[in-house]
Amino acid sequence: MPKSTEIVADTLIEAGIDYVFGMPGGGMMFFYNAILERNDKIKAVLARQEGAASCMADMYGRLTGRPAAVVGQGAWIGSNAAFGIMEAYLAGSPMLIITDTSDYANLALHGPYQNATGDYGAFDLPSIMRSMTKFTTVASNASEFIHGVRLALKHSITGKPGPAAVICRWNSINDEIEPENVTPKLFPLEKHLNVSPPCISDEDAKKAADILIGAKNPVIIVGRGVHAAKAYDELLDLSMTLGIPVATSYMGKSGIPETNDLALGTMGIVGQRAANEKIAGADVILVVGTCLAPENTKMLAPDFINPDVQKIVQIDIEPLNVAWTYPVDVGITSDAGLALSRIVVKVREKGPKIDVSKRVEEVKKFKAEHGYFAHDLLTSDESPISPARVVGEVDKLVKKDDIVVLDTGNNRIFFKKLFKSKRAGQVFAGGGVAGMGWGIPAALAAQMLNPKRRVICGTGDGCMMMMLHCLETASQYELAVNFVVLNNSLLGNINDFMGKKKELITEYREVDLASTAKSMGCMGIKVKDHKDLEPALKEAMESDRPALVDVTTARTPHFTMM
Repeated sequence: MPKSTEIVADTLIEAGIDYVFGMPGGGMMFFYNAILERNDKIKAVLARQEGAASCMADMYGRLTGRPAAVVGQGAWIGSNAAFGIMEAYLAGSPMLIITDTSDYANLALHGPYQNATGDYGAFDLPSIMRSMTKFTTVASNASEFIHGVRLALKHSITGKPGPAAVICRWNSINDEIEPENVTPKLFPLEKHLNVSPPCISDEDAKKAADILIGAKNPVIIVGRGVHAAKAYDELLDLSMTLGIPVATSYMGKSGIPETNDLALGTMGIVGQRAANEKIAGADVILVVGTCLAPENTKMLAPDFINPDVQKIVQIDIEPLNVAWTYPVDVGITSDAGLALSRIVVKVREKGPKIDVSKRVEEVKKFKAEHGYFAHDLLTSDESPISPARVVGEVDKLVKKDDIVVLDTGNNRIFFKKLFKSKRAGQVFAGGGVAGMGWGIPAALAAQMLNPKRRVICGTGDGCMMMMLHCLETASQYELAVNFVVLNNSLLGNINDFMGKKKELITEYREVDLASTAKSMGCMGIKVKDHKDLEPALKEAMESDRPALVDVTTARTPHFTMM
C-alpha cells in the first residue's frame, strides 16, 4: 500500500514541479525518500541552509511562473527559510512549502524536542507560516496531507502568485493509504488548477484606450507584475503604438529594455531623472503591475504623482493593490498581458492620429538632456575603485541573452541606476523585503534552469558573507554563475543612514572573498586597481566554472546616485 509521501511526490510531478529545494530533517526525511525514488522526474537540490533554498525557489517561480517546492524541518522552515518566503510573499512569486511539526511519536502535548504545534512546550509554526503565506494548512492525517498539497498548489498560482504551505503532523507523513480511499475523493489535479487569470472587461479596455488617446503627455509605469505575466510584447506594442514612454519600479526594471528609445529607466529617489521628470509632468499615467509603493514614489511625494491634476489608470491582478496608495480614474483587475493586449486592440479600432515618430524623438532628446544612464563616476580612475566604475564595466560586457540578478544594499542602487538592461526580462531583483544575500542563491537557481546562458550576480561583501555556503553549492552542482562583489568592508546602506562616527557597528576588516571562493572549488579573482577590472571580469565571464570577482571599492554613499 502506498504511503502518503509517495502520493504527494506523484502529485508534485503531476503538477509539473521538477525541483525541490531544501534540507532533510525531522519528519521531512521520510518525504525526501519518496522524492529521491523519483529522481528521474523531480530533482532534489541540497541547499546548505533553508534560507538559500527558499530564495532559489523564489527565483524558480519568477523564471517559470510555476512553484518549486521548499522542503525542510519545521523549526528551520519557519525561521531560516522565512528569508525567501517573505520575499516571495511580498514580491508575488509562486512557491510550495512542505514542512512538519516534529511532534515526534505524536507527543505534541508533552513537549518533545523541536515540537512546532503551538501547544505548551512548543513554538507555533502554523501562526508563523500564516503570517507570510497566502495559504497555510495543518495536515493531521494522510488525506489532509494529500488534499492540503493540492490546495496549496492552487493558491500559489491563482490570482496574485505567492507562497502556500502544508505543515504535517507526525502521523500524516508515513500513513499508508490507497488513492481511492483518500477522503474526499481525488479528481484530476489539472481540473483544479485550470483557472484562467482575471481579464480586463471590454468596457474598461475602451475607457483606458480613450484616456490614453486623449493624453498629451502620457507615461506608463510598470512593476513586477509585468515580469510575472511575461507581458513584455504587449507592453512594447502599446508603448510603440502610441509613442508612450515607459518607466519602471525597481522590481519592474527591464520590463522594457532600457536600450529602447521609449524606455525611461527606474523611477524614485535614486531613479533616472528622465523617468522622474516625465512622470511628474505627465497628464495621464498608466500603471501596470505595481501598487505605486512609497519606495518607488519618493514616499508618496505630492509633487511627484498628483491625482488632483493627473489621470491615473491602474491595472493589477490583485484588486486590493488598485487605488491603494493613490486614487484612480479607472481601476482594473486583470492579468497585465491580457489587459495591455485588449487596450491596444481598442486603440487601433479608434485609429488615433498621433505622430508617434515625433513623440519618440522628443523622448530621445529629453533623455539626452537629463543624463540618461550617465554619471561622472562611470569612468572614474579613483582608488579604491568607484562602485559606479564596476557597474559600468559590467554593463559593457553583459550581452542581450545574459541574465542579471541584483542583490540588496548599496550595490543594488548602483546597478539599478547605472546598469542598462538590453532585453525585456533580463534583470531579476529582490525587493519584496529586500534581504541581504537574496541574489546569491537566486542566481544559482537562474543558472540551474538556464545552463546555456550566462548569469551575472551583482552583490556586496555584506551579502556574500551571509551566503558564503552558496559558493560550495555552486561548485557541487557546477553552476557557472559570475559573482561580482563590490567589497568595501562596510554595511554601506546602513552606514549612509546612520552617519559618520557610527562605523563601529557597520564596518569590519576586509575579507579575501576571492581566496574563499577558491577554497570552495570556484574561480576567485581579487581586483584592487581599475586597470585590472575589465580583464578580471572578462576572465570570469568566459569561464565555464562558478567565478567570483572580488573588487575592493570605495565607500561611496548611495546618495551620490540621486
